[in-house]
Amino acid sequence: MDFYGSNGFLTQNFSKILLVKRNEEKRKKFGADWGNIGGRIELGETSVQGCLREIREEIGLNLDPKKLKLLEIKEYPNHSPEIHGVQFIYAASISEKEKIIINDESEEYRWFSLKNLPDKMLDSKKDILKLWKMAKRLS
Repeated sequence: MDFYGSNGFLTQNFSKILLVKRNEEKRKKFGADWGNIGGRIELGETSVQGCLREIREEIGLNLDPKKLKLLEIKEYPNHSPEIHGVQFIYAASISEKEKIIINDESEEYRWFSLKNLPDKMLDSKKDILKLWKMAKRLS
Protein backbone atom coordinates (compact mmCIF):
# COMPACT_ATOMS: atom_id res chain seq x y z
CA MET A 1 0.00 0.00 0.00
CA ASP A 2 1.28 3.49 -0.84
CA PHE A 3 0.32 6.59 1.12
CA TYR A 4 0.39 10.03 -0.42
CA GLY A 5 -0.01 13.46 1.10
CA SER A 6 -1.18 16.48 -0.81
CA ASN A 7 -1.38 20.05 0.38
CA GLY A 8 -3.32 23.00 -0.93
CA PHE A 9 -2.31 26.48 0.13
CA LEU A 10 -4.85 29.25 -0.04
CA THR A 11 -4.46 32.95 0.64
CA GLN A 12 -5.84 34.16 3.93
CA ASN A 13 -8.97 35.52 2.22
CA PHE A 14 -9.37 32.28 0.18
CA SER A 15 -9.16 34.10 -3.17
CA LYS A 16 -6.03 32.39 -4.54
CA ILE A 17 -4.27 29.02 -4.48
CA LEU A 18 -0.53 28.32 -4.58
CA LEU A 19 0.53 25.89 -7.31
CA VAL A 20 3.97 24.72 -8.42
CA LYS A 21 4.98 24.08 -12.02
CA ARG A 22 6.74 20.73 -12.02
CA ASN A 23 10.06 20.12 -13.75
CA GLU A 24 10.13 18.56 -17.22
CA GLU A 25 10.63 15.00 -15.91
CA LYS A 26 7.59 15.21 -13.62
CA ARG A 27 5.47 16.92 -16.30
CA LYS A 28 6.16 14.00 -18.64
CA LYS A 29 5.54 11.41 -15.91
CA PHE A 30 2.20 12.87 -14.74
CA GLY A 31 1.00 14.54 -17.95
CA ALA A 32 0.38 17.81 -16.11
CA ASP A 33 2.26 21.07 -15.60
CA TRP A 34 0.84 22.49 -12.36
CA GLY A 35 0.01 20.86 -9.05
CA ASN A 36 -0.18 21.09 -5.29
CA ILE A 37 2.69 20.34 -2.97
CA GLY A 38 2.78 16.66 -2.05
CA GLY A 39 4.38 13.28 -2.27
CA ARG A 40 4.72 9.90 -0.60
CA ILE A 41 4.46 9.48 3.12
CA GLU A 42 7.54 7.66 4.35
CA LEU A 43 7.51 4.57 6.54
CA GLY A 44 7.08 5.60 10.18
CA GLU A 45 5.53 9.00 9.40
CA THR A 46 1.97 10.07 10.11
CA SER A 47 0.11 11.77 7.27
CA VAL A 48 0.65 15.15 8.96
CA GLN A 49 4.39 14.53 9.41
CA GLY A 50 4.69 13.49 5.77
CA CYS A 51 2.82 16.56 4.56
CA LEU A 52 4.92 18.88 6.74
CA ARG A 53 8.12 17.27 5.40
CA GLU A 54 6.94 17.63 1.79
CA ILE A 55 6.11 21.30 2.45
CA ARG A 56 9.63 21.91 3.81
CA GLU A 57 11.25 20.01 0.93
CA GLU A 58 9.19 21.48 -1.92
CA ILE A 59 8.59 25.12 -0.92
CA GLY A 60 10.87 25.70 2.09
CA LEU A 61 8.17 26.50 4.68
CA ASN A 62 8.20 25.28 8.27
CA LEU A 63 4.46 25.22 8.81
CA ASP A 64 2.78 24.87 12.19
CA PRO A 65 0.93 21.51 12.08
CA LYS A 66 -2.10 23.21 13.68
CA LYS A 67 -2.56 25.17 10.45
CA LEU A 68 -3.22 21.99 8.43
CA LYS A 69 -6.85 21.03 7.95
CA LEU A 70 -7.65 17.53 6.70
CA LEU A 71 -10.12 17.95 3.84
CA GLU A 72 -10.43 14.50 2.36
CA ILE A 73 -9.00 10.99 2.21
CA LYS A 74 -9.12 9.32 -1.19
CA GLU A 75 -8.48 5.66 -1.91
CA TYR A 76 -7.19 4.26 -5.18
CA PRO A 77 -7.54 0.46 -4.84
CA ASN A 78 -6.33 -0.10 -8.41
CA HIS A 79 -3.60 2.53 -8.53
CA SER A 80 -1.41 -0.08 -10.23
CA PRO A 81 -1.30 -3.90 -10.16
CA GLU A 82 0.84 -3.85 -6.99
CA ILE A 83 -0.29 -0.63 -5.30
CA HIS A 84 -3.36 0.34 -3.30
CA GLY A 85 -3.00 4.11 -2.92
CA VAL A 86 -4.39 6.28 -0.13
CA GLN A 87 -4.17 10.07 -0.42
CA PHE A 88 -4.57 12.46 2.51
CA ILE A 89 -5.51 15.96 1.33
CA TYR A 90 -4.76 18.87 3.63
CA ALA A 91 -5.13 22.62 3.21
CA ALA A 92 -3.65 25.60 5.00
CA SER A 93 -4.07 29.34 4.73
CA ILE A 94 -0.86 31.35 4.32
CA SER A 95 0.07 34.87 3.26
CA GLU A 96 1.06 35.56 -0.34
CA LYS A 97 4.07 37.31 1.19
CA GLU A 98 5.49 34.07 2.66
CA LYS A 99 8.97 33.40 1.32
CA ILE A 100 8.69 30.39 -0.99
CA ILE A 101 11.84 28.52 -1.99
CA ILE A 102 11.14 25.72 -4.46
CA ASN A 103 13.36 22.67 -4.84
CA ASP A 104 14.46 21.06 -8.10
CA GLU A 105 11.18 19.12 -8.46
CA SER A 106 9.58 22.34 -9.70
CA GLU A 107 10.51 25.19 -12.02
CA GLU A 108 8.35 27.93 -10.55
CA TYR A 109 5.43 28.69 -8.28
CA ARG A 110 2.52 31.05 -8.68
CA TRP A 111 -0.59 32.19 -6.86
CA PHE A 112 -3.63 31.64 -9.08
CA SER A 113 -7.05 33.17 -8.76
CA LEU A 114 -9.63 30.44 -8.35
CA LYS A 115 -11.42 31.99 -11.34
CA ASN A 116 -8.28 31.76 -13.48
CA LEU A 117 -6.74 28.33 -12.83
CA PRO A 118 -4.15 27.07 -15.32
CA ASP A 119 -4.71 24.32 -17.84
CA LYS A 120 -2.87 20.99 -17.50
CA MET A 121 -3.17 20.67 -13.72
CA LEU A 122 -2.60 17.40 -11.89
CA ASP A 123 -6.02 17.82 -10.23
CA SER A 124 -9.05 18.88 -12.24
CA LYS A 125 -10.41 22.40 -11.85
CA LYS A 126 -13.60 20.84 -10.53
CA ASP A 127 -11.63 19.00 -7.79
CA ILE A 128 -9.64 22.14 -6.88
CA LEU A 129 -12.85 24.18 -6.50
CA LYS A 130 -14.47 21.40 -4.43
CA LEU A 131 -11.49 21.34 -2.07
CA TRP A 132 -11.46 25.17 -1.89
CA LYS A 133 -15.10 25.13 -0.75
CA MET A 134 -14.31 22.48 1.89
CA ALA A 135 -11.31 24.48 3.17
CA LYS A 136 -13.32 27.70 3.36
CA ARG A 137 -16.04 25.93 5.33
CA LEU A 138 -13.48 24.56 7.83
CA SER A 139 -11.79 27.92 8.42
